[in-house]
Amino acid sequence: MISYQELEVWEERRRKNNFFELVFVIDGQGEQCVNGFQYPYKKDSIFLLPSTNCHSYEIKKKTKFLFIRFTTNYFSKSNSSAIDYSLWFNRLHFIIGNYNRFPGEIVKNSNDSKTLQLLGRIVHNEHQKEDRHSNSIIQSSLFSMLEIIARSIVKEFPNDSGTVDSKFGKLLNYIQFNLLEDEKITVKFLSDKFNIASSYFSEYFKRNANESFQDYVIKSKLKIAESKALYTDQSFKEIAHDLGFTDSSHLNRMMRKIHYRSLADVRKGKIFST
Repeated sequence: MISYQELEVWEERRRKNNFFELVFVIDGQGEQCVNGFQYPYKKDSIFLLPSTNCHSYEIKKKTKFLFIRFTTNYFSKSNSSAIDYSLWFNRLHFIIGNYNRFPGEIVKNSNDSKTLQLLGRIVHNEHQKEDRHSNSIIQSSLFSMLEIIARSIVKEFPNDSGTVDSKFGKLLNYIQFNLLEDEKITVKFLSDKFNIASSYFSEYFKRNANESFQDYVIKSKLKIAESKALYTDQSFKEIAHDLGFTDSSHLNRMMRKIHYRSLADVRKGKIFST
């Protein structure tokens, strides 16, 4: 999950991530290649990759890489942990559903980038120590990374999700951030939180989004399902369970109904909604 390599020539790594991988360039120079696109990298560059089989690096100057793979297995819940794991997985799903997957730096803000670099060094140092405190420190650092990345992605949303009503933009962001917590995305809960009359909520949502609230939630979950089918090796049963569908058949029925294709079509044919 955490590895450090110093390379003069890129070596293909035949692995797929459960979610994605952060790549820190400790030192060196070259170009990152993702899905046929190239982007120059240098010392302190930070990239996020949705899988390890769609990218490579053209190394022009010996490069030191720190790879941090975000997986479910590493983060088993323990009584001693202070991390809210519902937030952990919500952030993972929010990022994998909304990240644009183009090459380039994951965080544009220089201060946020410096904070990510610091957190990366902390993770690397604690991984080498491996004392009884290291695991908690690493988990907390990784959770902080997720928050910074999620915040960066939100900033890329045009005009508060493209709406004239700024409150509605905040509502959409909240739904995306809490998509897997059913109790937080009910009409009653959202109406109370955003001071919208529950009797008016459905009309308010449809007027701003041009679709019903229920359709928006389903489509948001399907977007994540597509991303996970395309960029991870999770089974369709696991994807359906993660996203709150009854089973993989239920998930596929919704996929066919809305996008006219199955998850198998996405995984085999690389068909993805924009």
